[in-house]
Amino acid sequence: MSTQTIAPPELETLQIEVDGEIGTLTLNRPDSLNAMSPQMIGELVEAFAWLADLAPLRALIITGAERAFSAGGDVNWFREGVESEEIDLPSNVRRGAEVLHQAIVDMQRISYPVIAAVNGPAAGAGFSLALACDIRIASEDAFFACAYGRIGASPDGGMTYFLPRVIGPSKALELLLNDPNLTAQDALEAGLVSEVVPADALMDRAREKATKLAAKAPHYVRMAKLLCRQSLENSLADHLQLERHGIADSMGTEDLRAGVTAFFAGEEPEFTGS
Repeated sequence: MSTQTIAPPELETLQIEVDGEIGTLTLNRPDSLNAMSPQMIGELVEAFAWLADLAPLRALIITGAERAFSAGGDVNWFREGVESEEIDLPSNVRRGAEVLHQAIVDMQRISYPVIAAVNGPAAGAGFSLALACDIRIASEDAFFACAYGRIGASPDGGMTYFLPRVIGPSKALELLLNDPNLTAQDALEAGLVSEVVPADALMDRAREKATKLAAKAPHYVRMAKLLCRQSLENSLADHLQLERHGIADSMGTEDLRAGVTAFFAGEEPEFTGS
């Protein structure tokens, strides 16, 4: 693969950094608490398509610049539509949500672990983005809010898809209706994040976790993500067929051979992705 193909896209509202097999995607509109403007939403599509299809990575960290993860949709965008009769706000938001949702679909195609390092407020679509990640680690400065109901807006960004899968349908609905500001500790107790760390340790902990997960066999990681995601929608018979083919396909990988050999030698395998 050429260097030109591997290089991440150059974007204005997002920053993609590659360090070996670990990537970091930073939401980079700190002056607006990394709120999702139409430009950022469009760039998320470009970023996630690259990360899913071309990136030479085995783990990804998503975080926000400076003091926020993401405040969600840019409310100034909504305000312009509310104040101007010349703007068709429902049509504009319908198109914007379609673009955002394409980004979320592409994000779900990423075959390696995706870790949210939630460094500050994660509200609205920012909370949705964190929920769409495979693992969430929060700093002590983080807080979470559904937030949509505070302006009378319906949830988007996958909020009502991922939240019930993370904490269960009943708890998800209760959280949406009550709409509290959840501290990092609240989020931990609710099962929304797997751990809480001091703010200055967040990225080191996320990289430590990413490095550990990146060492696992890529076929195993890819299939674990796919199978868990589809298990809630498949019949048992259909799902067992996916498991059947997944384990059979793994037998044809060099990683499987290395794993079996290392197991009987009492050694740790080194998985290369072949």
